[in-house]
Amino acid sequence: MLRLCLVLIFTMGFAPLSLPTLWADDEENAGTHDESFQPLIEKVRPSVVTIKVRGRDGDQIQMGTGFVIDAAGLIATNFHVISEGRSFTVETRAGRKLPVTAVEASDRTGDLALIRVDVSGDPLPPLSLASGELPQQGVRVLAFGNPLGLRDSVVAGIVSAVREVEGREMIQLAIPVQPGNSGGPLVDTQGSVVGIINMKSAIDDNLGFAIPISQLVALRENPNPVSIDRWVRLGKISEKKWTPLFGATWQQRGGLVTARGLGNGFGGRSLCLSSETPDESPKEIAVEVRLDDEAGAAGLAFHSDGQHRHYGFYASNGNLRLTCFKGSSVYSWQVLEELGSEHYLPGQWNHLRVRFEPGRLKCFVNGHLVIESTDQQLTSGRFGLVKFRDTNPDFKGFQFGENLPDLSLSEPAKELLDEVVAQPDPLSMVDASQVSLLGQSGDAVSRELHRQAVQLEQQAEHLRKLAADVQASPTLGRLAALLADPSDADSQLLEGSLLIAKLDNPDIDVDAYVARVDAMAEEIQEDLAADADAVARRKALHRYLFEENGFHGGRAEYDHPANSHLNSVIDDREGLPITLSILYMELGKRLGLSVEGVGLPGHFVVKHVITDDEEQLVDVFERGKLLSRKDAEAIVAAYVNRPMTDDDLRGQTVDQILARVLNNLIGVAGRTQDGESIHRYCGALVAVRPESIEARMMRSQVRAMTDRRGGAIEDLDWLIDRNPPGFDHDSAIRLREALLRQESLQ
Repeated sequence: MLRLCLVLIFTMGFAPLSLPTLWADDEENAGTHDESFQPLIEKVRPSVVTIKVRGRDGDQIQMGTGFVIDAAGLIATNFHVISEGRSFTVETRAGRKLPVTAVEASDRTGDLALIRVDVSGDPLPPLSLASGELPQQGVRVLAFGNPLGLRDSVVAGIVSAVREVEGREMIQLAIPVQPGNSGGPLVDTQGSVVGIINMKSAIDDNLGFAIPISQLVALRENPNPVSIDRWVRLGKISEKKWTPLFGATWQQRGGLVTARGLGNGFGGRSLCLSSETPDESPKEIAVEVRLDDEAGAAGLAFHSDGQHRHYGFYASNGNLRLTCFKGSSVYSWQVLEELGSEHYLPGQWNHLRVRFEPGRLKCFVNGHLVIESTDQQLTSGRFGLVKFRDTNPDFKGFQFGENLPDLSLSEPAKELLDEVVAQPDPLSMVDASQVSLLGQSGDAVSRELHRQAVQLEQQAEHLRKLAADVQASPTLGRLAALLADPSDADSQLLEGSLLIAKLDNPDIDVDAYVARVDAMAEEIQEDLAADADAVARRKALHRYLFEENGFHGGRAEYDHPANSHLNSVIDDREGLPITLSILYMELGKRLGLSVEGVGLPGHFVVKHVITDDEEQLVDVFERGKLLSRKDAEAIVAAYVNRPMTDDDLRGQTVDQILARVLNNLIGVAGRTQDGESIHRYCGALVAVRPESIEARMMRSQVRAMTDRRGGAIEDLDWLIDRNPPGFDHDSAIRLREALLRQESLQ
């Protein structure tokens, strides 16, 4: 009954009230200061901590509260406060930052979590937990927390009742509740914790709920610990390939290496040297680097002694610099040459290359020689990456060898590029075949187009769009070829999903993520008996994904595009039902399971085909929940309000699954009116379903709206030639004529 009259929503706690302002029992006395509570407040507040959670993009997305229950470093809070798989920090009232070592126990359904922190021999003041019966109606209680980071906030109230809310007992409170304090302790007048705040009413701010402390006690007695390395995002730098020096945080995701934070070398310097030791010193080393802040510096390090002596060729303050570092202090550094170059692209990826010749160093940016030096103070040593100051650079494509690939344009591409940029409106003059030709030269074309955009501001918008098309062209071509080749059937779903993600994240190394999925499957296989049957293998898969590694549905940021990117699902361990299901299906296939994707309306699940007569539906979004046919019927009824049919349970084909992923992305981009993203996804839809009339029509429309007139005409010609049933042939011809008239005016 309570569920019918109240709309309960999760909250981060209470309104920020200063210490002397305590909520009283009646309106007349509200706001008066009760001196009898002061000793209790002084006793409890040192045990209250602030928990800050960061999102995918590194920004703080929420803040909550916890409290100490064990002097050795055990913190209680709500599960939703820490969010599944998120990085978070714990800080005491005194400002002491407590390193998190593990999520000791977690219960998503019960909204409870226990966090293990490192106290380094300095115990924390724990609160005592009430034992026995639930608090009686009318008992006075206080709620503590840190709303918006304001310490020492407290509100007082009474226990209104103990009620069943959605199948579990909850303490109903007469307390003014506002966002800020979920996970904070609810204490009685003796200072014992009787509950944990976690809900408020959407109807009345003076009505709140708390979880009885007995549920936390039960969780503590049955821990399910996950180390913080497992809990937070994967991505540690490979110790087999890299040796980080002088601090900073070096991470690796697929083929992308990132450096975050200040190094502890002078000037914030930090190195990350290659651990690979070729038989002979390489003749060339190269990397692509992108700076988030051009006031910083990052690039290549070489001839390093593994300490402070090395050369560096790097971008700095928008210029290019070659420096000989001969010690730890700036006084031992020698800047050999520093210059600006029109070939360096601020804010973009830049390819840096160093060639070692007898008695000479040659330094290139984006295929152009910019620095040549005869300095020979250092002649051998290790090589790798370097960053300075507080810039946060990204690196990709690190290489070394005899003769690395030349980034210069092919003659056909150069001639076509010169012809294109000479046009007053280059974007509308390029058709798909020309984009494909430019794409064969890879990033070199994209870089040159970006340079032209800087020099020719009047053409900048269209040049950037063209550069994006060129950059996406090889990915779209690879996607189309993959889906067209029956011999690639086993790799179509995994690689196709990663190629879709690559459209939004060009730095993704698809092969590296395929290898990661293979490695995950190998981890599961290690613990499997040789004669394990299908159900045992499925249980092992569930244990690995949901218990050991915390894969889960992405509720906190459901509409974030990353939830549709399979690489982010692997890295962050969260995603949409369909992307989590794709990972599940690929791992299941590697374990010898027959798993199909089932596209229920509004909610994607999988079907484990155990035998010809036995099947099991699995909701991967709900951490592998096993579904009955009745459960599936309820899902269909909830989303489309109709009975379920056998077709709803039919296994979907690869192109159906990939098209659904793309339609999800189109929906997200449509809500933000992101025409460029919609254009990429429509291109991928055509690659996945080249004969789809709907995909061609949608792409022709978005091409016209984004000034890609040549491409729009190309799609309209395709549609007009086929004239499919239901197609408005006359309107298409009129639109084509209008686009041609626009071109003639340019």
